[in-house]
Amino acid sequence: MSDEKQQSEQNRELPSTFSQLVVMIATSALQQLGQVPDPSGQRAEVNLEGAQGMIDILEALNEKTKGNLDEAEKKILDDSLTMLRMQYVEIKNASQGRPGEPQTDAPPKAEPAPQPESPPPAEGEGDQPIQPADSSGESKTRYRKSYG
Repeated sequence: MSDEKQQSEQNRELPSTFSQLVVMIATSALQQLGQVPDPSGQRAEVNLEGAQGMIDILEALNEKTKGNLDEAEKKILDDSLTMLRMQYVEIKNASQGRPGEPQTDAPPKAEPAPQPESPPPAEGEGDQPIQPADSSGESKTRYRKSYG
């Protein structure tokens, strides 16, 4: 075969091979998300870390091939990433008991416990030691400074 004909055949195979690679990785991510039924008939297990790893691989593939894909390849990669990200967020929120709520990486802030109000120290008492009783029976001296 001539070099042109051989190169032409390889170019026709690449989109198919690339698309197959994307579909294979996306299917693996769906399996990790429990969206593909287990062949044994058992309930599919969810592995969010594994799914995130597969999504990360597709994101890296997207970055590394930017500008080198034809429209069909770009579409299948973009559509796969969008679908997997949405599935991941839905399943992660559902596993945390928050359906429909977008997930943030920051944990929710806890409200500080309300502190009982103590009267301000009287004039001249600002530098007086306070000696609370310790559970061991010993007392520890703390100082309170007043700026008033």
